[in-house]
Amino acid sequence: MAALNHPLGHPRRLPLPSPIGKPNWWVLSAVAIAGLSAMLPVLQNSAATSRGFDIQDSQATQARLNGEISLLESDVARLTSLSRIDRRAKEIGLGPSDHPIYITVDEAGPQPAKIPSEYLPPVVPKTDAPASPWRSLIDWLSLTD
Repeated sequence: MAALNHPLGHPRRLPLPSPIGKPNWWVLSAVAIAGLSAMLPVLQNSAATSRGFDIQDSQATQARLNGEISLLESDVARLTSLSRIDRRAKEIGLGPSDHPIYITVDEAGPQPAKIPSEYLPPVVPKTDAPASPWRSLIDWLSLTD
């Protein structure tokens, strides 16, 4: 009897419904977008926290460096005081000279001068002579290129 129902000898398979069915791409994309949207605030918060720690580290480094600079400035002030220099000069046998030697240098110094501007003479701006009335008229008329 089976031969009558199946002339080629291949048994017919009944279509079984899959337990999941065909995926609905609209639903899957909506779920993916919702998941990504939920992750964005977490990522932003994480980045902001990380930057906050970086800023705190930078501020701590800046405070440490400012302290070191202050210590170095106090050392420089202590080492360059005139009383200390005078005392050290006397310790090594130096004293004021009775016969100073003056040296004249005929060569110009470096340009620009490498001393603070407060010790340089004031710069006087050069002013050009006023143009003649004829020259200003010709310039105004643009007769020359």
